[in-house]
Amino acid sequence: MKKVLVFLIIASFFFQYDIFAQDKPVPLPIVQPQTPQTGVISQWFSFLGKGKEDSMTGNWGGLRDDLSSRGIDIVSTYVIDLLTNVSGGMRKRRFQYDSSFGLDVNADLEKLAHLTGLQFHVSGLWRAGKNLGADIGNRFPPSSIFGSEQVRLYNLYLEQAMFNKKVSLKAGRLGAGDDFAASPLYWVFLTNGIDGCPISLPINFFFTVYPTATWGARLKVSPVSAFTWKGALYHQDKRIERLDAHGADFTWRKNKGILFIQEISFLPNQYAEAKGLPGNYKLGLFYSTGRFNDFYQDENGDSYAITGLQQKRRYGNYGMYFHVDQMVYREKGTADQGLTPFFVVCLQPGKMNEIPFFIDAALTYKGLIPGRDDDITGLALAYGQFSRQLNKYQNDSGLRPQKYEAVLETTYKIAINKWLYFQPDIQYIFNPNGGNKNVDDALVTGARIGATF
Repeated sequence: MKKVLVFLIIASFFFQYDIFAQDKPVPLPIVQPQTPQTGVISQWFSFLGKGKEDSMTGNWGGLRDDLSSRGIDIVSTYVIDLLTNVSGGMRKRRFQYDSSFGLDVNADLEKLAHLTGLQFHVSGLWRAGKNLGADIGNRFPPSSIFGSEQVRLYNLYLEQAMFNKKVSLKAGRLGAGDDFAASPLYWVFLTNGIDGCPISLPINFFFTVYPTATWGARLKVSPVSAFTWKGALYHQDKRIERLDAHGADFTWRKNKGILFIQEISFLPNQYAEAKGLPGNYKLGLFYSTGRFNDFYQDENGDSYAITGLQQKRRYGNYGMYFHVDQMVYREKGTADQGLTPFFVVCLQPGKMNEIPFFIDAALTYKGLIPGRDDDITGLALAYGQFSRQLNKYQNDSGLRPQKYEAVLETTYKIAINKWLYFQPDIQYIFNPNGGNKNVDDALVTGARIGATF
C-alpha cells in the first residue's frame, strides 16, 4: 500500500496546483501482462481465459508465424469509446460512442526480396460514431478516436535502414504525428488534448496526424542509444484530408507549401543494461511555408473587423515544442513498474495561431494496485490559451473573447489479457471553447475498450 499512498499524495498536489493555476494506424497501446494476473478484476473477466495469445484470433493455425517468417506482419486493432456528459455542456446528459478499426500490414523486403534493410508499410482504418464534443461545445474532443468517420487509407511508405540501423530514411504517405511530438505515454489518455499529440499543433496548422497522411520524407539518425535526431518535410495541402478522397488524394499541389520539422532527443538509460531510471527529453522546431491569415490586422495593419477589408496574409508559420518524461520511482525487481510524470509545452506566434500557448502535464503509474502489475493509472491536465490577437478581433466584433480551455482527466487502464483492455475514464472540462459561449463546465464519464485481433 506504500506505493499507492505515494502516488495519491503526489497526485493531490498535482490536482491542487492545476486547479488554482488556471485564470495509426498508429495502434493504441494494448498493455501486455508478463505474468498471470490474480485478483477481483481478473476474476470478473475469467471467461476470456488467461490470455496466452498475443491477439484475439491467435496464430491462425500457424499461418501468422509462417507469414512473419517470410516477412509479412499483420496487426489489426479495434477501439471503442463510450462517453457521456453527466453535467454541463450545451446539451446535457448526452451519450455518444465512436469507434476505430485499424489494419497495419508491414512487409520486410529483406526477407521477401533480399533488399537489405528495406520495409514496405501500408495501413488503413474504418471509423464510425459521433463526437460528444459537439454536444459539449468544447475545442478539445473528449475522445481521441473521433474524426474521418469512413473507410480510409492512412500510411503508404518505404523505409530504408542503413549503417547497422543507426540511420533510417522513410518516404511516402506519412503522418507527421507518428514521428514528431509523439510519445506512447499520450496513449494512456482518452482526451484528444493529450492522446495522439499536443492538440494545438493540428489545430493551428496542417500538422498531419492519424487518420490523415500526406506526402513526406523523414530521416532519423541515432549514433548512440542516448541521442536521436530526426528531420522531415511534409506537403501542406489541407485538401487531401477531405472525406470524398478517403485518404487517396495523391495530388501534389506545389503552391500549398512545405512543413520543415526537426526533433532532437536525449534518451537517458534507454539501453537494456541501464541501471538508472529511463527518461525522454525532446525539443522540436518547425517552419511551415505558405500563406496564413492574420487574426486581427487587415492589409493596412488596422482591425479588419472595423474596416471590413481583407485580412492580412502572412507568409510562413513556425513554432517549437518541448517534451520531457522521466521515471522518478521504479518498484524493486521490475523493469517498468512505477511512477512516470510527463510535461509538454507548445509555443507558436499568436498572430495566426488559434492556440499559441499549450501545455500537457501528467502522472502515470504502471502497476499501482498490488496484483495488477500491467494496469496503468493516469492523471493529466491539458491547457490551451487562445490567441490575444483573436481576442482583439472578437472584442472589435462584439463577440465574447475566448480565453482558455482546460481538461482534467483521470483514467485506469485494466489489462484483461494480452489482447484486450478495459479503461474507465473521467474528464472535467473547464471553460468549454474558451468561454465565449454561455456553456457550463462539463463532467464526462465513460470507458474505452480496446482489442488486438
